[in-house]
Amino acid sequence: MIQKQLLIMLFTLSCAIYAQGEKLSPEQRQKHFFEEGQKALKERNFNRAYNFFSVAQNGYGPNKEIVSKSIKKTDSLKVIIRADQRQKISGNWKMLTTESWAMRDPSDSIVGKMIAIDPDQILFYELYDKAKKWNLTKTEKIIFSDKENLTSDPLLIVYSNKEVWHYYIEETSGSLIATYIGEENENGISELVCGNTQLKYFKLQ
Repeated sequence: MIQKQLLIMLFTLSCAIYAQGEKLSPEQRQKHFFEEGQKALKERNFNRAYNFFSVAQNGYGPNKEIVSKSIKKTDSLKVIIRADQRQKISGNWKMLTTESWAMRDPSDSIVGKMIAIDPDQILFYELYDKAKKWNLTKTEKIIFSDKENLTSDPLLIVYSNKEVWHYYIEETSGSLIATYIGEENENGISELVCGNTQLKYFKLQ
């Protein structure tokens, strides 16, 4: 089963978008998606607007003016969406997910993991048994990938080792979900479609 909840949501939105335009000609579809993007933009639904403009620029009609305008819209919206994402995920988060480290010998076991996120970076910490403070294990700058991906998602974060992760706040629980997407390379992002590692965190006060 695909574990990337965002991927599922984006696919669902994509299906809805296609359903809206499937009876139209390519020219009409392109115009329709662009107009829907404009409507979402006026409603300040930036994520939805971004998705409509992304579709409008990707081969659904011959109108080069619409393609050009859509590209400019997505470039501008990407900045807004990413800035908003940086603020949303900021904070101190303790891991809930049970991992193999929890099964290690008690003498050197990790008894907790947490991350501290600010708008520019993610700090990764581990807490060892009998230790008095959290140990900083690595730091990753928040760099959003501009490589092509399956869902045109502008919020994929690429680590220094080229691993690509997606972070989002689960609406029902308020938990932070970090999902491993794949690896960035010179041709784009090699993405997993199932068996993705997913980590869950709760926010510390």
